[in-house]
Amino acid sequence: MLIAVSGVMWISQHSIQEKNASFMIDKQKTPELFVTFSRLLYPLMLMFGFYVIINGHTSPGGGFQGGAIVATAILILYYIDISKTLDVKLILNIEKFLFMALILIGGISYFTTGGYLFTNFINNPDYKAVYLIVLNVLIGIKVALGLTAIFTAFLKEGR
Repeated sequence: MLIAVSGVMWISQHSIQEKNASFMIDKQKTPELFVTFSRLLYPLMLMFGFYVIINGHTSPGGGFQGGAIVATAILILYYIDISKTLDVKLILNIEKFLFMALILIGGISYFTTGGYLFTNFINNPDYKAVYLIVLNVLIGIKVALGLTAIFTAFLKEGR
């Protein structure tokens, strides 16, 4: 995902300093039914996305699937309210930080479990799921930010 986001940002010709994409849907051309329905669905999509992220260790789903749902909710918010701003540079910096946090967690498990990367290093059986939940949350936020940055770059290119 990091390589895909980096590639799209490198290939796209817009300035990363722009605060908001000029979205292709005008406020005057957007049907009111779409705007109203999107405002009703936005909190439900966010809740469902975070549910998929947090429960990914016990049910189908996880960080990537939940992150894609959260990114879709964020992008719908920007489609219906053009006055919202989006700082792509900040999003990319946070995504790089989350990537480094994932590598750090994998490195910690390498040293604590005898040479295995991304292995659960928590020995207490009551807290074993915490490791998976933390990884799912980090991956979910990273995917949500990455997909938001990719689609924002595509929308900036499409103007």
